[in-house]
Amino acid sequence: MDVTINVAGTGMDGQLHLPEGARAHPAVLLCPGLTRDIAGLGFIRDALLKAGFAVLAIRYRGMDLLDDDQDVAAALDYLAAHESIDAGRIAMAGHSRGSMVSLRTAAKDARVKAIGAVHPVTDFLGYVRATRAYAPVRFDALVARFGGADPDVDPTPYERYAAINYADRIKVPTLLIAGTADMHSPMHHSVLMRDALVEHGNAETRLEIIDGSGHFFEVYYGDDCREATAKLVVEWISSHV
Repeated sequence: MDVTINVAGTGMDGQLHLPEGARAHPAVLLCPGLTRDIAGLGFIRDALLKAGFAVLAIRYRGMDLLDDDQDVAAALDYLAAHESIDAGRIAMAGHSRGSMVSLRTAAKDARVKAIGAVHPVTDFLGYVRATRAYAPVRFDALVARFGGADPDVDPTPYERYAAINYADRIKVPTLLIAGTADMHSPMHHSVLMRDALVEHGNAETRLEIIDGSGHFFEVYYGDDCREATAKLVVEWISSHV
């Protein structure tokens, strides 16, 4: 069902899906990528529902990454207060932008018990710097969203949103999924995050690399990898929540 979540006095759209049964269900907060496309992660939502999880998929209030943490905190408040949700069994799963905010949130909010991070950008500063050369229009758009700060002159705004800078505080089971053909969130972002989490003592960290997978689950020499991705997320969350 469609829901509206209050975030600092404004409404954020979402969709809450509940499994059958009257009991309090474990839940997953599902966070989409940059375009805020909830339907695009429907295959993960459906797999989680089939496994017995309630799923709250949110559509961020806007395109501004700076608001994501506030949006997600409000969504967790909504889940934790819902009569059909077991507030002690909440996980997060996200894609790209959604993975970034999931990782940051897990470092700050004890309500998050596990993460499934699909194609995350974890070194956000490095990502923005890299776009200057190969995607200058995207670089200009990203810099504009961060107040015009040149990342080589003032990296602070970008470092604040880099999930890798939160690795020392992420202690929950964390699954990272990367694709070898992902040109939006290159595989090394997940490798760096895995290494940082392990270095800081998170033994329940797993990196899954899907050969040939692009950012939008396309596979360059075969079928798409939606089913494989959903299976990994569901198995991970089911075993830890």
